Amino acid sequence: MDRFVEIIKGHFQDRLISMGLHNIGVTSFLNKNGIFIVLDNVNAEDLHNVKRAYLRYKKKYSTPIVASRSFFEDAADVFCMEMMELKENSEILYGENIFSNINVSERALRVQIEYELRSKLLSLRGAFIDLPLQKKIIDDLTYRSMYNMLLILRNLLRLKGTVVNDNTLIDVFEEKFNIKLDAFKYLSDAGDLKFEKLFPMFKKYLDEVKKLVEISDKVLS
Repeated sequence: MDRFVEIIKGHFQDRLISMGLHNIGVTSFLNKNGIFIVLDNVNAEDLHNVKRAYLRYKKKYSTPIVASRSFFEDAADVFCMEMMELKENSEILYGENIFSNINVSERALRVQIEYELRSKLLSLRGAFIDLPLQKKIIDDLTYRSMYNMLLILRNLLRLKGTVVNDNTLIDVFEEKFNIKLDAFKYLSDAGDLKFEKLFPMFKKYLDEVKKLVEISDKVLS
């Protein structure tokens, strides 16, 4: 990683404001660590330079987030959960910690949680109806939605005064909200499942997401 940082520093020099790793908290078991690169501004040629440098690190790190300082600062009222993750679960490898002073309002957080939960439930239901019920597709649907769902669990707990930054998240959530999330646990831990086990668990996962919407109605009201 040190070499990658040096390559990016060489490309951008004093235009590089910050660089580091994200996804090192409660969602890290779902995916590789990600990279964030903060520049003074971002154009297509900048992305091309990052792309060339990133290719050799693609197997180790997920796609870099490349944005300006103002983009991150202005996103705090829209991407509340993501900004809190960058603030609390990232590692600065070079430059400033631009996330340390970012604050998220409780009202904006509540709006995002409700939007994400309801839209994700409708999206999963639509995909269930529309897409072929095949192992790869269900794997992708579960994987793509689980990241957001774990952020939602974490931030519903935050609204209750509890912050969890490790893999006890689901257990703590179950205890605080008196709910069982067996499919969440199983799908986040199970690895490569055969279709005959994956499909029933995916249906249970849909039911558990519906229960989260019901819980959020009480928490967010």
